[in-house]
Amino acid sequence: MSANDVSALSRRTFMNAAAAGLGAASVAGVATACTGADGKAASQDRGTPSGRGLADTVLEAFKTHRLVGLGEAHDLQNHHDALTLLLTDPRLPGVVDDIVVEFGNALYQDTIDRFTSGQPVENADLRLVWRNTTQSPGETWDSPVYEQFFRTVRAVNAPLPAHRQIRVLLGDPPIDWSTITNRTQLLAFRPQRDAHPASVIQTQVLAKGRRALICYGMDHLTHGGSLAGMLERAGERPYLIADFVPPAGNPGGLAGRFARYPQDAVIPTAGTWLGSVEAGLFAPGQCGPRLGSIIDAALYLGPPANLTASWWNPAIFLDPLYWQELQRRNALQGDHGDLGSYRQERPISYPLFRLPQSQDCAKS
Repeated sequence: MSANDVSALSRRTFMNAAAAGLGAASVAGVATACTGADGKAASQDRGTPSGRGLADTVLEAFKTHRLVGLGEAHDLQNHHDALTLLLTDPRLPGVVDDIVVEFGNALYQDTIDRFTSGQPVENADLRLVWRNTTQSPGETWDSPVYEQFFRTVRAVNAPLPAHRQIRVLLGDPPIDWSTITNRTQLLAFRPQRDAHPASVIQTQVLAKGRRALICYGMDHLTHGGSLAGMLERAGERPYLIADFVPPAGNPGGLAGRFARYPQDAVIPTAGTWLGSVEAGLFAPGQCGPRLGSIIDAALYLGPPANLTASWWNPAIFLDPLYWQELQRRNALQGDHGDLGSYRQERPISYPLFRLPQSQDCAKS
């Protein structure tokens, strides 16, 4: 679902559409990320490809930006493999103060503060953080990579003194599902999907002179739009990196051009061929603008055949109380979601979205 759509499983459909490539970022960017070892500008589309590791790119970006956004294709194991390497880089705690995430309900900020600082938290209480967001039941965040994220931050913080520990800020609006009894109440959270995290970033990060990594879906992290646009209009322009996941059929042949790079390389849009690529090949409905106008860099996660989905364990949804609650939430949204699919094993290959012909800029 987009930022303005809280109905059932349409969210995952949209995110696979946005994942039809990058879906976020622009600005003049980090110039050093596109230079060779001798400091000369890298060739744009010939010779040895230029790319940089995610950790090096993020740390370099924080030298000139207080906010760095990492736009993910949801439920993509490859993205979270790269993110885990970033989180466990020993240089990160000295640079990043906070991580703002989409997959956590701000109602439970105290719970996640206690957990990531190393205090004991009951598993049943911890699960509420990601299960009770505004996106349920269309996205329950029960894929194991999201729980793993919180546990990884806890492990990273364990040897650090309290003043150096990374804080996780939950960006989803503080919805209390126990009080939601009709669709009107639910729709009231629609405009808060971007406004709430923008407010959290302003008050908890920027106003305190801190720096934050923003981990959100790619549709929230495009220059001039959605969450990133709100931050920019308030005077703070983030550096934005987004996953490259090609649409089915590889329109524009971009998968082949990315294949020249090593896996997990970050390719900037400034000063490279990538900046002049048609943005609509990645963000549906944006035919016309160049990619360099909406994103700063792309994270190449490997060839399409190697992209792996991180699906939930179907046994999770055999819990009768949880299943009943998901059905209630689905009914509030018009029973649009096929909840039965949650109780089935799914293919491990990551589903590539097929662009409608009307949105295929390579054919327009």
